[in-house]
Amino acid sequence: MSEGERLLEYFLRNELLVVNSHLAVKRKTLKELLKEEYPHVLTRDGGLHMFRKSELMYAYELLKEDADKLLLPIYVELIPEMSQTTALVSDPIAIKLLSKILETPEEYPLYLYPIQLNVLRSKIGTLIQYLISPKSLEVEPLSEELTRF
Repeated sequence: MSEGERLLEYFLRNELLVVNSHLAVKRKTLKELLKEEYPHVLTRDGGLHMFRKSELMYAYELLKEDADKLLLPIYVELIPEMSQTTALVSDPIAIKLLSKILETPEEYPLYLYPIQLNVLRSKIGTLIQYLISPKSLEVEPLSEELTRF
């Protein structure tokens, strides 16, 4: 990897840290959050991400025995290179919950499209956080002119 490519990768990774600063420092299980008076997680930017109790109860009703396995918030990875907004969920317990809500078969990984994202936002909007990961970014190599510093 050339110096220019390393530099570009460094800047992209740091930019992703900023873009994803709203993500939780540490996620909690559904079971843990149900015990809290004000269910929340701390975010990387120093804020709080609050959960609606009604959404937590809805998720519990659908998962019951897996309530101690579901980590919240559910990370929904945005895939920018697709022609329309597409998202991906990889966590098997989260997929189980989302598939029940969407009334679709459990598929691993689970790809979500705009209409499905709208349904999820309306039913469990506070249980979800969107992220952009480095693997979703395809960076074309720099031209030789741009790599000369």
